Amino acid sequence: MRFKKALLIAFLFGCLWSCRSFIPEARAGSEAGDFLCEVAVDYYKKGDFAEALHEFQKVLMIDPDNRVAQNYIQEITQKEPVEENDNLFGPETGLPATPDKESPSEGLLASGEEIEIKVSGELQLGFGLESRDFIWKRANADLNEKNFRILSEKALDRRENTFDPAIYDSLSVKVETPPENNGLGFRARINIDPWAFTGKSDKITLSGSGGDQAEVQLKYWSNTGYTLNDSVYTLLNGDSFNLPEIRVKNGKTEATAITSNWGNTFIVPEMKIKREFQPFRELWLDYKQEDYLKLHVFPIASENEAYSSDDPLGLSNRHIYWTDSPWLRRWHEGNFNSNAAPISFTKGYWDNSVSFMAKDSTGARLTGLRGFSFDLSPDEKTSFTTTWAAPKDPWQDYGEVNNLSGATRLKLSLLDNWRFGLLYTQRLGFIEDNGKTDSRNQVLAGDFAYELIPGTKVSAEVAASQSQNDLTDPVYKTRSRGNAYYASLINCYPRKEIIDSAYEQISADKNDSFFSKSRIYFAHMDEGFESALADYRGTRQDAFWSRHLHFSRPLDYFYQGLYSGAQKLEDIQPYAIGDGIDVGRDVVGLRWQLSLEKNFSNLFDTREVHDTNGRFLESTTRDEATWKINDRLTAKALGLYQHLPRTTAGIDPFLYDSRTGIYLTDWSSSPIEGGKDPSLKTGSLGLEYALTPWLKLNGAYERTNDYTMAYGNFPRGNWNSSQPSDVYYEYGKAYLRNRNFLYDQQFFPRPPYSFYDVYKAGALIAALEELQLYFDFTRNEFKKAGQVSDSMNHLGAELGYLPTDKLGFYLRYTYSLWQDLDKLKEGNTDMIGHHNVFTAVRYMPSKDDEFTLEYGVSPNFSYIADPAAFDPYGGNLATIDTQHIVRFFYRRKF
Repeated sequence: MRFKKALLIAFLFGCLWSCRSFIPEARAGSEAGDFLCEVAVDYYKKGDFAEALHEFQKVLMIDPDNRVAQNYIQEITQKEPVEENDNLFGPETGLPATPDKESPSEGLLASGEEIEIKVSGELQLGFGLESRDFIWKRANADLNEKNFRILSEKALDRRENTFDPAIYDSLSVKVETPPENNGLGFRARINIDPWAFTGKSDKITLSGSGGDQAEVQLKYWSNTGYTLNDSVYTLLNGDSFNLPEIRVKNGKTEATAITSNWGNTFIVPEMKIKREFQPFRELWLDYKQEDYLKLHVFPIASENEAYSSDDPLGLSNRHIYWTDSPWLRRWHEGNFNSNAAPISFTKGYWDNSVSFMAKDSTGARLTGLRGFSFDLSPDEKTSFTTTWAAPKDPWQDYGEVNNLSGATRLKLSLLDNWRFGLLYTQRLGFIEDNGKTDSRNQVLAGDFAYELIPGTKVSAEVAASQSQNDLTDPVYKTRSRGNAYYASLINCYPRKEIIDSAYEQISADKNDSFFSKSRIYFAHMDEGFESALADYRGTRQDAFWSRHLHFSRPLDYFYQGLYSGAQKLEDIQPYAIGDGIDVGRDVVGLRWQLSLEKNFSNLFDTREVHDTNGRFLESTTRDEATWKINDRLTAKALGLYQHLPRTTAGIDPFLYDSRTGIYLTDWSSSPIEGGKDPSLKTGSLGLEYALTPWLKLNGAYERTNDYTMAYGNFPRGNWNSSQPSDVYYEYGKAYLRNRNFLYDQQFFPRPPYSFYDVYKAGALIAALEELQLYFDFTRNEFKKAGQVSDSMNHLGAELGYLPTDKLGFYLRYTYSLWQDLDKLKEGNTDMIGHHNVFTAVRYMPSKDDEFTLEYGVSPNFSYIADPAAFDPYGGNLATIDTQHIVRFFYRRKF
């Protein structure tokens, strides 16, 4: 059977190769061409014709037949010739200050000559070989997750370090009108891949051996052939259990016995899986009229349709880059625990367990949005936007609506230096069985910005929220209100108009020899304040990779290949440093960034955080500088001090429940002692020296006592669990919630933390333009530092070789040392060596297709490395041991 499959694959690839010339080429450019076109059109509409011409010329380099770029270039050059000198990139071009009212593409459509429809797509064919197994399909992005896979004993991993093999065939076809079209437009995107084939069982009620009951529905997806691992809460006692991943064979699951947290046994019987085919990932229609009106209706679309508000507090769609949009989350209704002791109630909450986990191997979320948006800008001083949508996960029927979200924004510009805004958001959660409203959240906010002088802006916002939850239970329904306030002073020099720019968007012009920008801000959020469309838990703290110095970053070709990654370093850089803002907090902060002659840059950030009752929570100060001493020598320095209050006995000072914000209980054999100082300090110095144009050496020294934040709490945070055992009271009523706790923390340092040293070194050799070698080394006295970054004890060698534009080779070897987590429990603290070898060959017959052959596993080369788990600068490992797997892919854009 395996031999027949191998012959079939060889035949398919042979047919595909022989028919390459019949596959349509990319029209209107690739995704990169579309993006450059949009950028160029923006320049054109702003009157910056030189930059527009430059960008349109880039488009033609990618796609010589691009009609939009050709029309714009003709329009620009007919206005007045542009001299071929440095002014091509500067503000003075000799062209008119404003564009004609009608752009070339608009004129083309208005004349009725042609209405363009673009068809594009992506194809992937792949297979793998592992030991004696032939792999036709095996893919699961969940296997990249560091927090609940490495120590799991269930199904696909068996306590092994796992990774997403990402082996699957897929075809994605997109039919759309060009984005600049007036009048009617549309887009339809169909994906035929393993994630398009889902299934679910009937919903049944199980009776436990101890008398409790639980409602269960198994969910299946074709990419693994297993059902989802999911959490189930019982109906009578408030107990819970985890559904394992159950193999689906011949459309049925095997009977499975499960023991709950409180020792109750439930038998999940053999169940039939009803399969579904859901190929549509995007389908929308819109109507545009110039730049002042747009109606956008999306029966199904990605999370990108969620409205991201530009108010200072970001009350709609604010979240850290690696999580799902809050608009995708479900309302998980509350439950009356009638048999519990004491009788209690478990409150409803907004749940992201499915929307976060459900993503394909490219990182795309599989929970979509259904809704519409409307934009109206009657003049340059007024804009009105409203978006309403309901999420749909891959296992929901299309007519099923769990919740509905909406955001409406009105902005007024009464004067050139004044901006006023109003924002209203609402979210409704429903009971799925009867459609009744069970949760309602509303937020009303007003904000303004005033530019005192060019380059100096004052911003402020006032918001009020009202939440009503568990409305269908007359006894336990709750209501809460809260206010939030924000004020900031932003300054930049050289002075420029920044009235319409957020702080992150302000940057130096390329001719600026000196640039400075700063922000002083204050924020307050009541305990009762809630915006159900925003999540502040991740954005309030620093990303772990920002607490180290870096000299290297990935090579784009070898890390991305034909398809660019979902996120680039530039996309996530704004999230490197947190701002401390969250519910129940008062924050005062200052950030100042400075650059001199492009040779020196400095980033200073400090914030003081208290709860709304005045209790001190944290004070964090950091300063990071880069100094290019001369053409050969670059120095970097980082200082960080995070001052924290004394510990509370049995409570971890760093790890908290991302939903509730409650810090985890330490249930170790020797729990955290009270009254200790958990404050963290880090000092780091680094140098990079170019001995020759083709040889660069770098080194860094770090002195720190940070065993937790600097590593994303890995692996310490993996020793955690939860159970519904926390009973608390509000207004005389008993409530039950999960108690999240840590265990076996005695294997890790405890407060107060002692200092240790980290030494890093690297060498980049590029004697030939097409050949690059990189060697890296880390010696870390913290022996449990894991593979999420290059701070793990290791020695690595990396080679990239591009003999031609069409052919590329890559090789990575890493020898790492680590204290094995399982052996620690046995009392073995030895450093165990691990070897990881990865190699890949890529052949690109054209700019639109590629063949890839890989041996082993390395996130440095993989198309997706979970951004929550790994360092975006590279140096991390998806697996610390060599994986003896061969993977072959053919990918094509058309």
